[in-house]
Parts: sequence; C-alpha cells; structure tokens
Amino acid sequence: MSEVASSGALFENLVKQLVELEEGRSKILQQYFPAGQTSERHEFETLIENYIKEVEQFINENKDNRADCNEVPFVTIGSEVEIEDLEEHESFKYRIISPDQGKFSAEDISCLSPVGKSLLLKKVGDIIEVKAPGGVFSYRIKSVKMCDEVMN
Repeated sequence: MSEVASSGALFENLVKQLVELEEGRSKILQQYFPAGQTSERHEFETLIENYIKEVEQFINENKDNRADCNEVPFVTIGSEVEIEDLEEHESFKYRIISPDQGKFSAEDISCLSPVGKSLLLKKVGDIIEVKAPGGVFSYRIKSVKMCDEVMN
C-alpha cells in the first residue's frame, strides 16, 4: 500500500472508528442481519473484517507520517467519494456513513447499502459494479477524501 500523509484529525478519526466498529460489530449484525447465517450477513462480516484489517494497516504504516492532508488511499466510512456513472457519464459525490449515524444528508449513503458496500476499500480509478433493484450499474471512482465535518 502506498504511504499517504494523514492529518492528526484523520488518524484520530480512523482509530476511533475502528474502536467503534470492533465494539459495535455484533450489534450491527444483529440489528441489520437478524435472520442468522445468511449469505448477505456472511458477506458483510467478511467486508467488516477486511475493512478493519486495511484501516489498521494504513494507521500502522502512517502513524509517524502525519502532514496536513485529508486524503485517504481507499474509501472509508466517513470519506467523501466522487464517482462517475460509466453509462450516463454523470458524476456524483457521496459520503459513506455508518448505519447508526444519527445525522445525515441527501448525499450520505450507508456502508450497508449496495453502493456503500461496493465502494468500501476501493481506490481512485477502480471500477465497481453495483447490483441494485434497478439493475447493475458501473461506476469509476474519481476521488476519495475525508470529509471536514467528520474530521472535526
């Protein structure tokens, strides 16, 4: 993984996020996937495990390299992602949020949504396919940054 400068606020936010995810993982699974061991639950468990591992690795590799920057090398919960619809050539910006976040706006999408799950841990330039009730959509990630309000 390439080293990316991370601000103190970004670093602290990611550490706090990991603690909250590790402590609240079972609550999220019970609340949003109550039917036992479904394939959707298993996929989300795997995604969360990989997410925790990648964020921990990023923190460990960059804890001594903190500059004034809000760039992250991949999509995290709390990051703002600009994507381009490859068919319509339209761009959209979304902020990825945890499902239990109380305050949200029209640009916020849950990490449990089809788009949110598809975006987590992806990098700029990656192309993702999102299977949604309306069909399969393809997007290219144009930018990833940590939102200012999340970092404060």
